[in-house]
Amino acid sequence: MVAKTPPDPCPGVAEALAYAEAVVSHAIPACQYVRQAAERFLADKAAAEAGEGPWAFRPDLAEAAMLFAEQLPNIKGPEAGHPLRLMSWQRFVFANLFGFVERGTTTRRFRQAVVYVPRGNGKTTFAAPIALYLTFIEGEGGAEGYAAAVTRDQARILFDAAQQMVRRSPKFRQAFGVAERANAIYQEQTASRFVPVSSDAKSLDGLNVAVAVCDELASHRTAQVYDVLLTAMGKRRHPLLLSISTATGNTSGIGRQMWDYAVRVLIGLKQDERLFALVYTVDDEDDPWDEASWIKANPSWGQAVQPDAIRAIMRQARNNPAQEAAAKTRHLNVWVGADEALFSTRAWKACVDPGLTLDALAGQECHVAVDLAATTDLTALALVFPRRGPDGKPHYDVLARCYLNEAAVLEARNPSYPAWAAEGWLTVTPGNETDMRTIEEDLRGVAERFQVRSLAFDPWQARQMRQALAADGLPVVEFHMRTGNLSEPTKELGAAMLASRVRHDGNPVLEWCIGNVVGHYDARGNVYPRKARPEQKIDAAMALIMALGRATSAAEEEGGFWEFLHDPIFV
Repeated sequence: MVAKTPPDPCPGVAEALAYAEAVVSHAIPACQYVRQAAERFLADKAAAEAGEGPWAFRPDLAEAAMLFAEQLPNIKGPEAGHPLRLMSWQRFVFANLFGFVERGTTTRRFRQAVVYVPRGNGKTTFAAPIALYLTFIEGEGGAEGYAAAVTRDQARILFDAAQQMVRRSPKFRQAFGVAERANAIYQEQTASRFVPVSSDAKSLDGLNVAVAVCDELASHRTAQVYDVLLTAMGKRRHPLLLSISTATGNTSGIGRQMWDYAVRVLIGLKQDERLFALVYTVDDEDDPWDEASWIKANPSWGQAVQPDAIRAIMRQARNNPAQEAAAKTRHLNVWVGADEALFSTRAWKACVDPGLTLDALAGQECHVAVDLAATTDLTALALVFPRRGPDGKPHYDVLARCYLNEAAVLEARNPSYPAWAAEGWLTVTPGNETDMRTIEEDLRGVAERFQVRSLAFDPWQARQMRQALAADGLPVVEFHMRTGNLSEPTKELGAAMLASRVRHDGNPVLEWCIGNVVGHYDARGNVYPRKARPEQKIDAAMALIMALGRATSAAEEEGGFWEFLHDPIFV
């Protein structure tokens, strides 16, 4: 009779151990920081089992936390409603956070944890169960758990995930006496609760943290939320502040500071036995456009992360500077400087049509925008003539006029200014301020020549001119120069250039401005166009983006422009 091998009493921990060993042996592709985290785990586990050092390793405690997580339901995707199945890298996190304890006790080793991983890899999938477990299962009276973020909406992302898990698990509610309402999950027997909090100062007063999950730490511009949570953990035996995030362009905030600190701990430059760190990204020498790099950065590749989707995103981003930074931060977890080139000048040059003139477009509908400057910057007006192309997609014919006062031309020492003026591309007005009367007269001429559907101004500019033009019946509208208004038309301009859906007359001033535009990206992937240096003017490009924003807004009101762009219907 052949003796059967008894089943591993802790299969989840065994999977975490196998994952760490595979990472160290390069059987699983991973960056140096993940390998160092795996090496740290294996070394600390070996030392603990040898009775060395202050830590013990309790696989049963880690396994219990994993078993709890897998009693909760999936809430998204095709597996929604089915029991959660932790991926190997998530088990690795659980094994570290719950397996290591102070020798001779069950007091957990790690009080802080930072996990950086690209978007879509399942940060919420492991963070929400951890929050529920530490708030309601460990039995510590009056436990307070928090889903924390800069904004209330961001904080609710993780809270709502935990709430849905509770709501869809009557077994959990009944077994542990847990209930939920709109803004709290609570356990009356122990007076414990899990709630969302944001950077609102009032909501951060008097916290007593058992567990806090700080979501998207890289989007925090200051350390306010993080510091308040950290200092609110002193009254608990073994609290946990878990930060989960993806890199952004905010390289000066607490998210980047904690990344740098975590890296120093992993590579051995800093000793911190109470910090667990796990950083998924690519190595410096990796080619960001190589699929091997994408696999390395995304531990859920082929599971939560769909390879075909990433391939499509990266392929498009490689050819579009406006999308490159967002793709690298979101899907490779690479910190990209906040200001990155937005537009491909090669693509812009390819869109030139010398036959595109004012006369050729006379009588057509257009949207006009004006970016005004009195002294050293250019003043520009842009015209966008939207049309439906032969491919059924939005196409745009664009023209621009640019103005500058003669004092600025002389002081700028830009040799292109006199040449552009001589060729008729730049209108130079006398004196040391650009003549607003010239701009106003030209706008009236535009209104006589074309069917102007909107004339957009920044509401902070040229109040008298706006009032005069509106009094004469021109369709003057306000265009606030903020990210929410600029991001989508900026992205659409870049996409239209690459797809040859733009035609322009080769205006060199506009081309120069297009090439000078850089983008400031926020944590949500929104982009704000700006200039890198004062001498690199972008005024004509900004006027064009404003006019395009008006054109697309009008099209959206008439028939779902953005819906068509992102989800076209074919019959």
